[in-house]
Amino acid sequence: MVILTGASSSVMYGYEGTFGTTPTVTNTFGLNQKVTSLTLNTSRFQLNKLGQVEPTKYAYGTQSGSVGIGFVFDDAHSHKIFQSIYGADANGSSPFIYPTNLGQASAPTSVSSLTTKIQVATSGSASLERILNGCIVQSLSLSTSIGEPLNGTCDMSFGKETTADVVGGAATAQSAGSLDQGGKPYTFAHGVVKVHNGSSLVAVAEVQEFDVNFSQNSELLYGMSSHSAVDAYRRVLDVSGRFRAAFKDKRMIQYVIDQSRTGEELLTAAVGIELTFTNGSKSLKIELNELSVADHNTTGIEPVEPIFEEINWSCKSARVTVVA
Repeated sequence: MVILTGASSSVMYGYEGTFGTTPTVTNTFGLNQKVTSLTLNTSRFQLNKLGQVEPTKYAYGTQSGSVGIGFVFDDAHSHKIFQSIYGADANGSSPFIYPTNLGQASAPTSVSSLTTKIQVATSGSASLERILNGCIVQSLSLSTSIGEPLNGTCDMSFGKETTADVVGGAATAQSAGSLDQGGKPYTFAHGVVKVHNGSSLVAVAEVQEFDVNFSQNSELLYGMSSHSAVDAYRRVLDVSGRFRAAFKDKRMIQYVIDQSRTGEELLTAAVGIELTFTNGSKSLKIELNELSVADHNTTGIEPVEPIFEEINWSCKSARVTVVA
């Protein structure tokens, strides 16, 4: 008996020109890719019958699925997933900017759907291939902490899977030596967090953890004559996150106090927080504007322990700039 493992598997994606139609699928999410979850749901319901307690029929509603991807952000290809949030980069080459302008009304109102292809080598040169059409990114998260790389998680829903095929050829598409599967990983050691102090961006010392999450709150759209989704639409784009750092001064505490008193966000006309990772000449920069801090937490006020502060924030707009 052969036990199938991740060593015989691959996962890639490509952006759809038309919702639910398979495009060329060659993009990788990053390094250390993994499919953390994969579910297909038929929305089954049962019909009962007078005079008996057993169900008499089953019927099936809308087809829907979900897939979760985990990966490490690399400095070559991982940035392409931001197209699912902000649309295609306008430059078409480095530096890639998502979106072009920082501020409200910069994110597209339409969904950039994608197709995800998952392959598992079964025997010889054959592979079980699953093609998930109409994938929409529900949330895209980046996180890092001391001693860790920049980890990414991508949670998607999809509205169409028509067949699971066994295909011949290479063991898996991702095993092809000609496929560029990633550059170098970004790590905490080459990351910098800056917070605006009222006049300029200032680096935050001894950052222990940093998270940022892009949540689209999108919905699949169904129509008569098909169990599969026919389109998708967006709701409110929420950008939120947190960071934990060594406590140094009163700046963030005073901002939280002033925010409650004045009812204004941190910097409506400039970048409030900036997160930058570098690998030599390559870089990933995330700019966050019009921040609202939900709370300020302090820990470690006890004998011989370091004092840390943790900030949970949301922002109205963001921009990602990638030099690759």
